[in-house]
Amino acid sequence: MGHLFLSSAKILLVAQLMQGTVVGRVWDAETAEPIVGAAVTLTDLDRAVATDETGRYVLRQVPAGQHEITVHFIGYARRSLRALVPQDGRLEIDVWLLPDPVHLNAVDVRAPVVVRGFDMGAAAAFPDREISAAAVRNDPQRIEPDVFEALGGGEVSLRPETPSGVSLRGGASDQTAYLLDGIPIFNPYHSGGISSGWNPDALSLLHLASAAPLPTYPNTLSGAIEAVTREPGDRIHARGSLSTTQSGVTFDGPLGAAGAGYLVSLRSGLPDGIAPKNESTYLRGDTGDWLAKLEARALGGRVQLLGYGNENDLNTAAALAPDGGAIQNLRRNTFEWISQSLGVQWKRVFSTTSVRALGWRAVTDAGSVWAAQTGPVDMTAARRDKGLLVAVQHYSTRTTTLGELRVEESRTSYRILPDSTAGPAWALRANTPVATAVARHGRAIGKRVELNVGATLAATGGSRYVGPNAQLVWNASDQVKLAGSCSRTHQFAQSFRNAESVVGNVFPVDIYMGAGASGIPVGRGRLGVLSASYRSRAGLRLGVQAYERRSDGLLLVAPREGEPFVTGGFVVGSGTSRGVSADAALTAKRCGIVASYGMQHVRLAYGNSSYVPESGATHLAQCGAIVFPSATASVRLGVTAAMGRRATAIAGGFEWEANNILDKGSEFGGSPYYGGESLGGTALPTYFRLDLGVRKQWRVGVGGRDATVALFGSATNLLGRKNVLTYARDPSSGKLAGIEMRPLAPLVVGLEWTF
Repeated sequence: MGHLFLSSAKILLVAQLMQGTVVGRVWDAETAEPIVGAAVTLTDLDRAVATDETGRYVLRQVPAGQHEITVHFIGYARRSLRALVPQDGRLEIDVWLLPDPVHLNAVDVRAPVVVRGFDMGAAAAFPDREISAAAVRNDPQRIEPDVFEALGGGEVSLRPETPSGVSLRGGASDQTAYLLDGIPIFNPYHSGGISSGWNPDALSLLHLASAAPLPTYPNTLSGAIEAVTREPGDRIHARGSLSTTQSGVTFDGPLGAAGAGYLVSLRSGLPDGIAPKNESTYLRGDTGDWLAKLEARALGGRVQLLGYGNENDLNTAAALAPDGGAIQNLRRNTFEWISQSLGVQWKRVFSTTSVRALGWRAVTDAGSVWAAQTGPVDMTAARRDKGLLVAVQHYSTRTTTLGELRVEESRTSYRILPDSTAGPAWALRANTPVATAVARHGRAIGKRVELNVGATLAATGGSRYVGPNAQLVWNASDQVKLAGSCSRTHQFAQSFRNAESVVGNVFPVDIYMGAGASGIPVGRGRLGVLSASYRSRAGLRLGVQAYERRSDGLLLVAPREGEPFVTGGFVVGSGTSRGVSADAALTAKRCGIVASYGMQHVRLAYGNSSYVPESGATHLAQCGAIVFPSATASVRLGVTAAMGRRATAIAGGFEWEANNILDKGSEFGGSPYYGGESLGGTALPTYFRLDLGVRKQWRVGVGGRDATVALFGSATNLLGRKNVLTYARDPSSGKLAGIEMRPLAPLVVGLEWTF
């Protein structure tokens, strides 16, 4: 009898030890918002829990083995799945529910408005950011969603009114990497009314990693922006829009009955859609982007095939007509750039270990026929990358360990040809293979402290480059978090674009050349960040940070060129950036408010000279509010200000108007060039703009399903401020004349629909 009792006790003890924990979050598959109060049930054990205010659930002491988990919530389709629970440790499962409307009597129930900085489901620790698609659509600064502009503010700066890439903590745009589901994307920019080359309707989440290197793309000086595409639903879903700047459509749905699905997005810009046809200074051409994704189960995991393309073909008048005269030279400056990426990845979770394999091919081509000072030139550039990544991650209740191997090859080429014997001619090529090993370990120290340490080891051209990084996080309380991080990074390709040229407003392309070509250095950067954040349950979030970054081996075009890209020379220099920034967000049932402020001191140096770059404004401030007076209407008010801006004056005639309805599109006339002017030597007045946007939507029934139709519009610069883009020097008098930015005008109007 005693032996039987001891044996039973042992069996019970072993069973108790062989138990795991299942955790995760439940999300809305269309809006990427967390679902509060969803029921998560272990069907075979008849146990259930509800998700909390962040959509999170925890099922503890689950016996090891296979279990059925069911998730349901009113207004959503039920989801059931099989989970293999480990003997100990934690299994993390996120579940995405598709809306399945239930017709009920009207009940006024409102969740807090999702705004940037207060995404309930965000997992990134401040100062890094995660922004859901819902927060992008609720951005008070934009009535028409744009994923890059939704990131602006604080330590993130974009060119006012015509963003040309994202600048992080004073770094140039080519120092920021861009990824879609981990696949590299080059030059995802548009011009003439659209900033980002990514359609927000195809995305669920945007992740900005800048305090520490992103493991999937560690070789970049400033940081990386990764977008996560939407999960295909179990029924066909469509979203589209048509406005004065663009048109687009997105579809997703299932493929067969084996868990496969697809996502397709097409978008076209309209830079000359409303421009007068008889005025040569207006921007002409086409822009567009596309995305296609297939997903299916394979080898016990999930396989995904993703394709992306971005196409731009623009042209502008190369010269302006004299007063009272006509243009004698009808030559036009042309700008073309495309990017295409194709990748396939496979993921699988084995108990407490996940495995990921990713292969990709990414290309970009750029070209321009430009009326340079020495004569017309023809520029062509190309980058061809291919690579393979294998990553293994192991996690437990207190630790996370990542190991990754990345192998890639980058082929870059650049050529300048003159249209005459007097013009410049130049050519350069590089083949830059890079192998990178990444290791990262995170550990909880006690109940309040988290330590993350890592390192990268990259090898190319017979040289090795070590990049250590570390982050220490102290959760002082449930609301207050303090963090400090430091990192060293390297970059093996840099841009031949002149970032100080005003031509970047219509030709924002980074023209890459790989290290190993004659005179091209490997960029090196060091960054230190201290941050503190506060988040209350009442819907208030505050964050502050201070940082310092130093960079060496920077390829600088501006000191040698007044043209928009290299025509014969560049220099190698260094850069420093110090700054502080603050972010705030407030969310309530009918409104959301976001605000940010950044102060930075940025300087680039070469030889015995230095200058402040165009992106180095001393003070940047943004504030916006979105209010829902009813469930189907919203009003937005946004304020943007920049002080301490610098520019390099240009010579010759130049005409500029940013995209707007009253001026019938975008104007860019002339071939601006600076020669003999001091880099960053001209102070610009304070930039200030107040915008107002309104959106109204209606729900309708189509084919037995609910659909939504919305009308939207915005008016910009309500106070009619004469903001200045740059100054042009009159060759006869030597006086500077201001080139003004956007006037008081409607910015965009349009129609949006979902089905």
